[in-house]
Amino acid sequence: MSLNYCESNFAENHYYRRNQIFLSMLDLWPYRRSKFAKINYVFHFAIILSFIIVQLTSFLTLQVTLNSIIMVLSYAVPSFFVIVQYYSFYAHPNEIKELWKHIRDSWSLLKNETERDIMRQYASIGELHTILLTLSVCVSIILYAFVELMPIILDIIFPLNETRPRKIHASIEYFIDERTYFYAILCHWYIGLCFGFFVLIATSTLEFVYYQHICGLLKIGSYRIEHSLDKYISCNFIPKKHDTVIQNISAAVKIHLRALKCSEFLKINFMITFFLIAIIFVLSISLNLFRLFQAIILQSVEELITSTGLLSVIFLFMFLIHYYGQTITDHNIEIFAKTYNVQWYMVPVKIQKLLLFIMQNTTKLYILNIGNLVGASIEDFMKLTSMSISYFTVMYSL
Repeated sequence: MSLNYCESNFAENHYYRRNQIFLSMLDLWPYRRSKFAKINYVFHFAIILSFIIVQLTSFLTLQVTLNSIIMVLSYAVPSFFVIVQYYSFYAHPNEIKELWKHIRDSWSLLKNETERDIMRQYASIGELHTILLTLSVCVSIILYAFVELMPIILDIIFPLNETRPRKIHASIEYFIDERTYFYAILCHWYIGLCFGFFVLIATSTLEFVYYQHICGLLKIGSYRIEHSLDKYISCNFIPKKHDTVIQNISAAVKIHLRALKCSEFLKINFMITFFLIAIIFVLSISLNLFRLFQAIILQSVEELITSTGLLSVIFLFMFLIHYYGQTITDHNIEIFAKTYNVQWYMVPVKIQKLLLFIMQNTTKLYILNIGNLVGASIEDFMKLTSMSISYFTVMYSL
């Protein structure tokens, strides 16, 4: 399958171009991988692992207390989020191809310009969220760099008789003199941090775009149901139009089933990934809440800024995952509402049975969940947040 066919065979491909570029830069886009892909994978894993190792090795030199463990893990645990996301895309190239095939083929199923406009609207929302999330993370990285470089900046602007102490605001251990090799350590730390955030952007935004695509399909299903009886009613209920109505309803059912198929595909193939992310999220929030509380008590401005920034990024990513899951649930409910509100009482019993079948299938609340343990909804997001706060209170009491 050629690159042109895989990536540029439909007009609306430009909505997904940024996601393709981001993944291509990491050699994770299955249709465009460089000749040195395997070398790049080793290099990427080396960056991520070295970033985590220098944090965990601090246990070898620190006095091991509950406070020191929490301070080290507050950075280390969120770093595993990057490994999980990177490995889920690295180990599933065929699944990423199938995901992209679902998006590409769905555009060819649209019947008219109105349906294409609906899908364009959802695709443009996914594109906008990709841009905004990228900008938000870039701003966070710049602010973090400003905090880390603050002593150097102050030495230049307001020099003292002696150099201000320079230290990275994280528990790390390189087993070399931190003062002598401060810039080398800072470069490695900052490269690892930027690379980790870039992995999160590249992988997560494609998932968010896919969520939007599913919502677009469900919206089109609602549109088809809403207008399935238009010709029949406008022609004064001519029996010859029965077949047209049945075809319209069948088309709506097919697009609805396709949306659910896309949703189930994501759940089945990335179940372990989502489950691990949920665990990492709970631990990360608990640890960094403790770190934020400590910063407030000690009145440390640098710690306050870094812990707040990290908490904000974690909350943002997890909220978006659950928000998109909630929108899928809401759009599925909308199909039931549209079916109920059409003039079903004015059509023959045969067509009423078809509409009743759709209502029965959409009555049950559809939630994108993982083994009936963790659901992608606002309610489950609040449950995970509440659980994180509970663990934080346990840590603080200890």
